[in-house]
Amino acid sequence: MSVDVGEQRIEDLTGGSPEEARLIEACRQGDPGAFNLLVWRWEKPLYNFIWKYVGDATLAEDLVQDTFLRVLGSIRRYSHQGSLSTWLYRIAINLCKDHLKRKRLPMVSLHDYYTTASGDRIHVQDRIADEGAVTDREMHAEERAELVRRLLGSLPEEERAVILLKEYQELTFREIAEVLGVPEGTVKSRLYHGLRSMRTSLERSGLAGHIAGGER
Repeated sequence: MSVDVGEQRIEDLTGGSPEEARLIEACRQGDPGAFNLLVWRWEKPLYNFIWKYVGDATLAEDLVQDTFLRVLGSIRRYSHQGSLSTWLYRIAINLCKDHLKRKRLPMVSLHDYYTTASGDRIHVQDRIADEGAVTDREMHAEERAELVRRLLGSLPEEERAVILLKEYQELTFREIAEVLGVPEGTVKSRLYHGLRSMRTSLERSGLAGHIAGGER
């Protein structure tokens, strides 16, 4: 028996859709074209998630590859219930946690410095304090992204994972609960505490409004 994935469009591969189910079945039967389509659909979202989780672009690329290797090795045993993305993120998070247990990344704070693309050394605290005069429009996107990355990196892993899945990957609370294997109430609590910690750090430095929050 063969499964024809046909001319599936990438936008049709949504969680629980018939198109996604056919793709998974084709992958189970060893169709390399189907697996390539699966990688094409989820490679970028997984990379963005993992990069923000571990804070290292090269490491994120390796962990994305490891994620798909895990998928390839266990797709035949996968029970398609709900969204495929929840399974993929669960694998990715477990790989990230395993790596961080083996090699702890240093904690970061607003007192750290970073180097811009032009080679300038910038202290985060100095960049955003300035008596509260720095506005969102005045900050370069690269520097703003670096600030948020450092704030995320300072959070406990459980809170960081929830914020990334909710605010950046736009998963629902139910999907996040499935990914992490915890109740929805726990997800909401971790989101609240994580966002509050980030906002508090920004407010102390005279800069707020950079972190999204709340239910969608």
